[in-house]
Amino acid sequence: MRIHHLSSIIVLILTFGFADSAMALQTHGAPEGIYVHQMAHILFISALAYLSWHTRRTQETSLKGWRFFQIFCIFLICWNALAFTGHLTFEHLQESDFMAEDEWQARLAPPITFIKALYYLTKMDHFLLVPALIALVLSLRTFYIEALGEAKK
Repeated sequence: MRIHHLSSIIVLILTFGFADSAMALQTHGAPEGIYVHQMAHILFISALAYLSWHTRRTQETSLKGWRFFQIFCIFLICWNALAFTGHLTFEHLQESDFMAEDEWQARLAPPITFIKALYYLTKMDHFLLVPALIALVLSLRTFYIEALGEAKK
């Protein structure tokens, strides 16, 4: 038992103690990287649309868990479409369109055009992503509670 705890501590120290940089946000190499990334958004939208259609066709969608799952799929499809649009609009912006103090605090430079406003709106993707993840959690929680009820019978 002690060896297991010691090995876990060693793994944590090696993972977090010697990490150089997380690189959570990274750019894609031009131009192939953004093409592949955009194709991934399209593939993700297609997969979610199929999943939504398939569950609607084969499951009892009047049950609460499946309704939450449908909501999750719809929100995530919308999020992918918004992210796809954001990537497209960014390609039409120039470096001079930003007032950059640093990468995290860059602001749009006036005058505000339609493309700049659209780009700004696409950065608000958390308004779609957070409800999607909440719906997923509620769906999974409902499935879990229903499975517990079935197990007790």
